[in-house]
Amino acid sequence: MLFSVLVLLLMFFGYRMLHTSDHDAAPAGDDGVRRLHVESYRIADEDGKTVQLTGMSSHGLLWYPEYANANAMQTLKAYGANAFRIAAYSDDAGGGYAQKKEETLQLVYMAVENAISMDMYVIVDWHVLRDGNPLTNLENALAFFEEFSSHYGDCPNILYEICNEPNGGTTWDDIYEYADQVIPVIRSHAPNAIVIVGTPNYSYSLERVFDKPLDYDNVMYSFHFYAGQFDDYYNELFNRCEKKNIPVFVTEWGVNYGTNGNPALSQAEKFVTVLNRRKISWTAWSLCNKDEVFSAIRPDCEKLSGWELDDLTDVGRLFFESFS
Repeated sequence: MLFSVLVLLLMFFGYRMLHTSDHDAAPAGDDGVRRLHVESYRIADEDGKTVQLTGMSSHGLLWYPEYANANAMQTLKAYGANAFRIAAYSDDAGGGYAQKKEETLQLVYMAVENAISMDMYVIVDWHVLRDGNPLTNLENALAFFEEFSSHYGDCPNILYEICNEPNGGTTWDDIYEYADQVIPVIRSHAPNAIVIVGTPNYSYSLERVFDKPLDYDNVMYSFHFYAGQFDDYYNELFNRCEKKNIPVFVTEWGVNYGTNGNPALSQAEKFVTVLNRRKISWTAWSLCNKDEVFSAIRPDCEKLSGWELDDLTDVGRLFFESFS
C-alpha cells in the first residue's frame, strides 16, 4: 500500500512540474495533438494526411507504474515517439481491474495525464489475457469504459483498445458480440474516438475479421507480432488488409528468442521496417526493466526517465531507434 502511494505521488508531481513549466515550451515545429480518424486502411488527421503513431506500451500498470511518469513520456517524445499504450489488465492474479478497481483507475488516469501533458496520443488498453474471452468480464469492461470515457469525453489524445489478446477458444463472433456492447458505451461520450478491437488467437488471426467487420466508423483491428515466434506471413496479411480496407494497428509487438537462442533481432528489424514503410501505427512491448527478453530497459538500469541508448537492451534500442 505504501509503495502504491509513493508511486502515485511520484507520477503526480512529475506531471505537475511539467504541466506548470516545460509543457508550455513545445519543441520547435510541434503542431500539438490533432484529432485523428480512420481513413481506409490507416489513421489520418483532420486534413486527411496519413498519421503513423509509434511508441511504447507499458507493462502491466499495476506492476510497473513508475515508468508511466511525465519525464518518461518526455524522454519517449525526445526519441521520436508520439504515442503511449497503457496496459490495464482486466483480470490477473498479480493485479487487474477485477481485483483492484480503484487502484487501476487511479493509475490509468495518472498515466493518461502524464502522456497528455507531453502532447502524446494515448491508447487505453483493456488488457484481456488470463480471462481469454472478453465476454468473461463484460460487466467490468462496460463499467471501466463508461467511467473512463465519461471522464475524458471526446479528448483528441485518447484511443480505446477494448480487448488486448482474446485467446483460448474465443471466436471472432464472440469478440464481435463483445465489441457491439462496449463500443456504444464509448461512443456515447467520445463519438469520434478511434476504437481498436483485438482479434482471435492473441490478436494474431486478423484475417478472421475480413468477412464480418464491425459496422462502426473509426474502428481498427489489432495485430500482434513477436519476432522469433512467428513467420513472415504479415507481408501477405497487410496486403490483404489494404485491399479489403481493413484498418490495422499493431498495438503490441516485440522480440522473442529465435532458433539460435538469441533475440530474433534481424526478423524484428525487417518487421518494423515494413510497418514504417507502410505507415502502420505501432506500440512495442514493453517499457520496463523486467529481466526478460521483451523489456526495453536493461534490468540493471534504475533510471525512470532520461535513458541513453546504453541504458537500453538490444531490443529497446531497436524500439527507440525505430520511432517515426
